[in-house]
Amino acid sequence: MTVEKDIIESIPDAKPVRIFIPLQNALERYRMQGVYQKSTPPRFNLLFKAGSLPLDAIDTQKPCIVTVDMGGPSISVEAMISEIADSQQLNMIVRKSMSHEQMREFFRVDATASVISSSFHPEFFGEEDTPWSMPGSTIDISGSGILASFTTPPPQDSQTRLEISLPTTRPETISVIAHPVRTQKISENHYDVAYHFDDITTEDRDKIIGCCLLIQRRLLRLKVKVKD
Repeated sequence: MTVEKDIIESIPDAKPVRIFIPLQNALERYRMQGVYQKSTPPRFNLLFKAGSLPLDAIDTQKPCIVTVDMGGPSISVEAMISEIADSQQLNMIVRKSMSHEQMREFFRVDATASVISSSFHPEFFGEEDTPWSMPGSTIDISGSGILASFTTPPPQDSQTRLEISLPTTRPETISVIAHPVRTQKISENHYDVAYHFDDITTEDRDKIIGCCLLIQRRLLRLKVKVKD
């Protein structure tokens, strides 16, 4: 627990954080912003605006994911709610820390969603002097990129605008700027392309992480049913 203590001790008091809170009888986690309050490690508190916490729906038996932007690599921990102190405060205890690589893998899930890859700037023209756009579908998705399938290979030497329809309970479409990392020809009309996000808002990245958590919980329930 020494590493976890060191991590939360390094977070400045009153630092804004993002938290994904598990809810009772729901697959999706509730995404919120709060303020970090120091306590005695490995404990810490999170403060919220009045009336913003879904108090009656919080599942205190499941872990929360807390992420903090430290001006470089984000700090991420898995923590349990030890007490709902009042309508504006959650008392937390760290369960384990998560490295950037662990976070990337933790929030990468197999998911099928529609995606449209298109030219980044309207003034960008392809070989035929027209803006290009092609539909495809995701194979997996994470907070840092996607693996998608297309019937023709998208351009490989430029940034791309991706319109991704997230498979959440209430479908949401996000727009990001990305570049292709690699392209693999699977068959005559099947190309798998890995994209890394270059420009994505914090809100949209949170939406992706929330979507990944939702899918993970669905898969976990499926495994339990199969096992039973």
